[in-house]
Amino acid sequence: MISTLNITQKPTSKILNVFGLLLLLTVMSLHPMYGQTATRSISEVTSSEKVIKGIVSDETSGLEGVNIIQQGTTNGTVTNEKGEFTFPNTLKAGDILLFSYLGYKTQKVEIKDDTTFITLILTEDLIEISGALQSVKPYTSKRKN
Repeated sequence: MISTLNITQKPTSKILNVFGLLLLLTVMSLHPMYGQTATRSISEVTSSEKVIKGIVSDETSGLEGVNIIQQGTTNGTVTNEKGEFTFPNTLKAGDILLFSYLGYKTQKVEIKDDTTFITLILTEDLIEISGALQSVKPYTSKRKN
């Protein structure tokens, strides 16, 4: 026995489908779109703004993970495994970069008119602990037996 099923679509459901599609397209076209801010290439940078690159090291080799921050802002970067960096924002003469690394003294470098590459050697920071424990005094218990 073969049975045939005929499905017919009512004209009102076709109208609702078309209306729904038009509503969806309208909502999507009126939704504001946000994009990234415009970036400039190195050739578009003016003469007063500079792209700064450099190497940060100690006495032996490059330091990985040195924090480099523009003073007074949150703009910054870190050095790679060779101690090299490229600052992500353009800088002007008079801007100051702060170089900090755990165990080393924080150093400031002022950007001059002719600065494009920075070679910096960080010096170790000597940390003294005050109030060291006396190890000569033996431990005595206050318990009475």
